[in-house]
Amino acid sequence: MNNRYRRAAFFLVTAGFLCSVWPNPSPAQTKAAWEERWEKALAGGKKEGKVVVMGPPGDLIRDAMTQGFKKAFPDITIEYSGARGGELATRVKAERDAGIYSIDIVLSGTSTANAYFKPMKALDPIEPALILPEVTDPKYWRDSRLEFSDRSTRYNLVFTTQTNAPLIFNPAQVKTDEVDELYELLDPKWKGKIVVQDPIPSGTGQGVFRWVWHVLGPEKATDYYRKMRTQAAAIDRDQRRQIESVAQGKYPLHLGPGTIMFQLSKRGLKFGVVSEFKDYGGYVTAAFGSAMLVNKAPHPNAAKVFLNWLLTREGQTAWSKAMGYVSRRLDVPTDHLPSYWIPKAGVKYWPGYYEEDATLSPEQEKVLKELFGR
Repeated sequence: MNNRYRRAAFFLVTAGFLCSVWPNPSPAQTKAAWEERWEKALAGGKKEGKVVVMGPPGDLIRDAMTQGFKKAFPDITIEYSGARGGELATRVKAERDAGIYSIDIVLSGTSTANAYFKPMKALDPIEPALILPEVTDPKYWRDSRLEFSDRSTRYNLVFTTQTNAPLIFNPAQVKTDEVDELYELLDPKWKGKIVVQDPIPSGTGQGVFRWVWHVLGPEKATDYYRKMRTQAAAIDRDQRRQIESVAQGKYPLHLGPGTIMFQLSKRGLKFGVVSEFKDYGGYVTAAFGSAMLVNKAPHPNAAKVFLNWLLTREGQTAWSKAMGYVSRRLDVPTDHLPSYWIPKAGVKYWPGYYEEDATLSPEQEKVLKELFGR
């Protein structure tokens, strides 16, 4: 073998040895694309320093979000403010009209998202902001999918699906079997004894009235609306005040109670709950459990970090325990939840949170404003 071939053979042997010692990196050893995106978002979020979140009212949920996120990401401050959905939208619109952009994330109901925020053109698509595999992998979610109230545009991500209890009552004044059918509420004995959550703005009151429209049809629902207006002792928008008035015995019945009732029950208020009616079933809702990513956000990277944290098992467990909500994540426990919010087998439920159902039709709105407008 001449020197030329000896050198070639030596080179091949040496190259083989080096490859065995320092092999080419396999795909598993290469940093995944999601890791690079996450590191970039996390570094940007730390630089921005804070995230501004608007969501449901109540000390329990405020503490759960602020303390949970701070524990996970101590370098990013969270500013949280809570209010009813319509109030959140009013604040954002007023700010935008003045050229102010202070909000990053909104956590509220689907009717708030589709009736207010989308027409305002205040939202960015959410999916590009979802990074962690624990969030994006469908296997972690009910029905093996991420759920959106706006299924075509996908600006509003639904992470809660639960029964929306349409009625609460004072157990000392009312028996369950007196009010567990829809038309029993029109019994003359309840006239002047029902406080009704205002059905015109977005919220639980509107949700109940939209459901009535769906199950009865326009003609019968319009008649039911008129009779319920006659039955009502008060039309109110303050959820806490209405629930307290039932627990304290001022009113025996409350139609359209807010989801804050779970937090108030934790503070000792007692009331009975009708989670569905025997004659017409009930409906499932996202309640406050849907997320919106506000465009022109002042802290876009911190917003991504918060949104991804919220949708992890850790974030969803904190949310569920504070709100008493049924998470769409399959790995979030339910043993802490009130039974009236967990859908029951064999009961017919209407999914009232999709965009086409989550807002009032022009005909509904006209009737409700005529009857309940101020």
